[in-house]
Amino acid sequence: MYNTKLKLSKDMMKQYNQKLLLRFLMKEGPLSKSDLSKRSGLTLPAVADIIEALEQYNLIKNIGETKSNRGRFPTLYAIKEDALKIIGVAITSKNIAIVFYNILGKELVHHVEELPHNTDPNYIINKITLLINGMLQTHDIDKSEILGVGVGMHGIVDYQQGIAVYPPHLHWNNVPIKEMLENALHLPVLVDNDCNALTLAESWFGQAQEENSVIVINVDYGIGAGIMIDRKIFHGIDFGAGQIGHTIVDDNGPLCTCGNYGCLEALASETAILEQVQKRMKKGFSTLLHDVKASPDLITITDIYQAMLSGDVLVTGILEEASRFVGIAVSTLVNIINPEKIILTGSLIQQIPETSYATLVNSFHQHALKTNTNQLKIVKSDLTDHAIPLGAASQWINELLLGELSLKKDERMVF
Repeated sequence: MYNTKLKLSKDMMKQYNQKLLLRFLMKEGPLSKSDLSKRSGLTLPAVADIIEALEQYNLIKNIGETKSNRGRFPTLYAIKEDALKIIGVAITSKNIAIVFYNILGKELVHHVEELPHNTDPNYIINKITLLINGMLQTHDIDKSEILGVGVGMHGIVDYQQGIAVYPPHLHWNNVPIKEMLENALHLPVLVDNDCNALTLAESWFGQAQEENSVIVINVDYGIGAGIMIDRKIFHGIDFGAGQIGHTIVDDNGPLCTCGNYGCLEALASETAILEQVQKRMKKGFSTLLHDVKASPDLITITDIYQAMLSGDVLVTGILEEASRFVGIAVSTLVNIINPEKIILTGSLIQQIPETSYATLVNSFHQHALKTNTNQLKIVKSDLTDHAIPLGAASQWINELLLGELSLKKDERMVF
């Protein structure tokens, strides 16, 4: 019994060190054995053994020698970009996005289309299955090349079981999306909330690569947050962590879909902004939008952003107020968690003018504890296009390089 435990311990340590070197190569690019030894603290013979194993696993490649000022030219090693492919799927209230990535997060092919009017779970799963199979065939990609499929979707998600507990815009309840997709695609599937997916994308490819604790706040048709503590997503006991959209920021505010009054989402989401603009137009408020569409009910969020660019007073005022409320809600999270960085993302953050963004930041600092903001950084995400599918795919990168997923292909899940 003792020898069995000892062997298991050695095997676990071996895989840990292999993944450690892979993470250095992932983060820094091509490195020599000497570079890897210095960064990891492992001996050169140990690094040499790991390099040999990773080459056998077909995960890294020898890219030749590099020039050196003295002595022998060191041989560099890099992650083999085409070793594995990952499929990222985003299911939002607006569209379905499917993107294929390599192991380094480089986009290979993508497809985006509007969410169908029929949002029955079986119909959506069948739709995604047909799209993925079509993309595999069109681009001559074999399923044996796919590490897995990652799904990011709004609402409450049981990531452990892969169940969409409650995505309100889809009107689903406890849909076993992981099981359904695995049965349909014959590929392993991981599922999580879209904000958690965005946080993983930031941790691997965005502005959270150096931080241990970070909060990513997504502001668009809804508002949510992904919380990472010690480089692990914090889900909460009922998978409801990060529901910042249902933080009450105005006791006298409008009714929210959750049943409370004055929630952030009911005041500052794109949905709420659109409703406020339409309501005030019907009351006769002056705005350039009266000349855009025949009826306020026909106005879209795109029309609102266009009016903002033209300096529309009504729209600008509503966006300023929304930004102020977002700042208040962000301060609440920072007061509780005290992270190293806040990353703001979503279509509203991308669209609002710098004046409104400044209002958001100023509102945050006005309400946040000064002791919790001494070292805090607030930044906008630079991952814009396809950030959710990238985050969904990043679930598999996280499992491969930080989790228990085996580096050996024949030891992973087989369908």
